Amino acid sequence: MKQPMPVTFAQCRPHPTMRGVSSYTVLGFMGYLIANVVGAMLAHRWGLQLGERLIAFFAPAVSFIAVVTVSKVLLGRERIVFYQTTLAGIVAVVVLGLLTGARVARLLDLVTLGIGTFLVFGRIGCHAVACCHGTLGRGVIYGAEHVAVGFWPRWSGRPLWPVQLVEAAGSGALVLAGVAASALPGRAALVYTLGYAGVRFVLELVRGDGARPYALGVTEAQWLAVATAIACAAWRIDVFTSAFAATLAASAAALIAFRRRREFLFPPHLLELDRAFRATSDRESHETSLGVRVSRHVLPDGRTDWILSSTHRRWSETAVRRLAHRLWLSCEIIPGRTAGVFHVLTE
Repeated sequence: MKQPMPVTFAQCRPHPTMRGVSSYTVLGFMGYLIANVVGAMLAHRWGLQLGERLIAFFAPAVSFIAVVTVSKVLLGRERIVFYQTTLAGIVAVVVLGLLTGARVARLLDLVTLGIGTFLVFGRIGCHAVACCHGTLGRGVIYGAEHVAVGFWPRWSGRPLWPVQLVEAAGSGALVLAGVAASALPGRAALVYTLGYAGVRFVLELVRGDGARPYALGVTEAQWLAVATAIACAAWRIDVFTSAFAATLAASAAALIAFRRRREFLFPPHLLELDRAFRATSDRESHETSLGVRVSRHVLPDGRTDWILSSTHRRWSETAVRRLAHRLWLSCEIIPGRTAGVFHVLTE
């Protein structure tokens, strides 16, 4: 009898639906329920009063709904950003805790670990529906069913780094570390927040989804990671928190200093190039915000000659090859007769 072919991790494809329901929705509700169970156990362990428990359980959820609703009104579409919704929930908890005379440090421990538990399942849901995905690498492959729900078609069938699963595992480990360090009120929140800031800052370097804004070559999440680390250092001043915040700030400064070398490959610019390719005809060209001009010509053998040029100081054949690798599975690159012009031949 013919033996079945072994299935590798890179060949396993997550499913965007479970019995016709979005996997993201199912796992989100599952994470919310489990986070509440964890929160109830911790609240009992730490002897929180009824008022404190009500603040911890309802303030983050209401804040989440409020932030998502306002964002949808302002942007015209739903955009759920973990850092934004989490910070809104924490601010609400701190304000209500101070107004009611609650133990704010313990409330922060409870809310932070609850949110961290929820994030484990939330990121697994992201993995299933291909949102918040990684850049080209190895680990997970998305296909046509994910393209149908919004995944970038150019990377369909190509292996990506499974950053959502790494973040889920990191969040779970940080929750356990926070519980282990929770003897002193506020310590659990500090451990999780600093740890997550470091994990998220690094993972942003291999994120591939193009919907996230950049400022000076640093993503929105990386800026927030630096800000939360500095806030933690200001809240609990010691050598470790100060050194950690300084390290993240220095890392952000390095990204700013070397952004010109990387900006062609930023996911938003790749999506912008993709739109330029789709809008370009034989009689017109389009230019991206970084000055990459795109035109095309159909060759007699049926291949398409994409003509790329730029006056950007970092524009080179190496830059073109890196762009082409991300945009096409296979192609041929030929330098043009004019400096700065390259021909990318595709089927």
